[in-house]
Amino acid sequence: MAENERIVKNETDPERKAIALAWLFHLVGDIHQPLHVSQIFTLDYPNGDRGGNEICVRVTQFGQPMDLHRFWDGVITSSQNLTRLCNEATALRNRQEFQRSQLAELGKTDFESWAKESFEIATKIAYRNGGLIGTPRGANKDCAMVVAAPVLPAGYVVNARWIADRRIVVARYRLADLIR
Repeated sequence: MAENERIVKNETDPERKAIALAWLFHLVGDIHQPLHVSQIFTLDYPNGDRGGNEICVRVTQFGQPMDLHRFWDGVITSSQNLTRLCNEATALRNRQEFQRSQLAELGKTDFESWAKESFEIATKIAYRNGGLIGTPRGANKDCAMVVAAPVLPAGYVVNARWIADRRIVVARYRLADLIR
């Protein structure tokens, strides 16, 4: 990230700048997604869960099983529709609790702090301090084959949505500050 930031700010070659800028967009987004910076190791996951990719859960009782990582990615953006995404971004930008002055974490400007924030969210919230006992995917190629996937606990989805919305806004401000 630091190298791409340096290129964006100092490079004169427009092609190199464009590539570095694309990488910054990608990496700043990734570092703000909690399951992109963590994984859990337990007896069920002795080699790790690959950032939630090996844990199968359901959002609702009759919902299709999905991996925990996919759930968190989907909370951040569940659409490929550019108009819908722009409308959602505008709505987030207009929420009072997401105004720059309300986001204390913006005081942290180093990449390591950003990763630590996401790690803390992953461990405390996404993995519920180790209390989220999903079903290991095991040999199944995808969670749709895992019949016993548990339903996410009450309040989990709403809390995850609010956190994801906040992370999106924080990432947006940080990216804007980074490329000035």
